[in-house]
Amino acid sequence: MTQYPLLFTFLDKVEGNGYLADVAVYGRLLAVEEDGTWWTYGVNPGGLAASGQTLPEAYTEFRASLMKVLFDIATEAPDFYAFRMEARQFFEENDEETIEEWNLAREQVRKGAINLEGMRRETAEPPRRIEIKQKQTFNPQGNAVDPQVAVAA
Repeated sequence: MTQYPLLFTFLDKVEGNGYLADVAVYGRLLAVEEDGTWWTYGVNPGGLAASGQTLPEAYTEFRASLMKVLFDIATEAPDFYAFRMEARQFFEENDEETIEEWNLAREQVRKGAINLEGMRRETAEPPRRIEIKQKQTFNPQGNAVDPQVAVAA
């Protein structure tokens, strides 16, 4: 069973009770192919997993699951500040075992023992974080697309 340490960025908007928020999630995933099924396990944020028949399918399912959690938090939060606090707490939750597996997989990538074809390698790992900003103005410059996922090296 080969494990792949991935870095991702999700950019989206979340509508809550009386506000609209720009959300940028800079996270880590552990991708694993098990018996013909791909799994993506969240490192930051932890506590999430998704599967698919292909890695892109599992990745897409993970993104959808993450957004569902953020939408649920927004639904329950009475205002923007409560949403931001709860979303940050969710992002910071992690599982030590998954972190350890991610770090071991990253070492395997660095040694050249594993490679994921077609995916760029990112040697400098920017800090993993979630950024949440309340939208005050609305214009086309606020539109954004997720950058490509990368293998941590």
